Amino acid sequence: MTDQALIIQFQNGDSKEGAFTQLLKRHQENVFFQIKKMALEHADADDIAQAVWIKVWNKLDGFKHESAFSTWLFRIAYNETLNFIAQKKRLTAQHKLSVLDPTIDRPSSQDAPKETEIQIKLERAIAELPEKQRFVFMLRYYEDFDYEKIASITGTTVGGAKANYHQAVKKMTTLLQGD
Repeated sequence: MTDQALIIQFQNGDSKEGAFTQLLKRHQENVFFQIKKMALEHADADDIAQAVWIKVWNKLDGFKHESAFSTWLFRIAYNETLNFIAQKKRLTAQHKLSVLDPTIDRPSSQDAPKETEIQIKLERAIAELPEKQRFVFMLRYYEDFDYEKIASITGTTVGGAKANYHQAVKKMTTLLQGD
């Protein structure tokens, strides 16, 4: 059954839970990994993903089928992740931590089983990117989304999506060559 058919089933009230569960099973892994690439910490990504799926449940009746469900879903995930990161930064600033946690900017070893040195360097370079460039890079490089879909998800123009991607590639090249 297609995403569109499941959404129609949900919106008609025919087995809402069943339709939602199928959408969740189909997309939860991609959503989680996109969030994790931005939030970096596994526990944070879990919290954000849960908030995303709650929002999807609450808003799915209003889905207008003007874009692909995956585009709409990634837009929600993107916004929820940015909101979470901003809230986390505000809380950190309020507490005025004088000692930085050395694990904040890198994934824990239990989250990343035996990775090659190149993969580790790549992840570190990605983590150094500004949030928007990081997200655009992840959508283009790992998900192979076209610039139109990326622009729709991030709320920018196609040119803006291209610029963010190319700036990300340029920064990563500089970072990787410096190692």
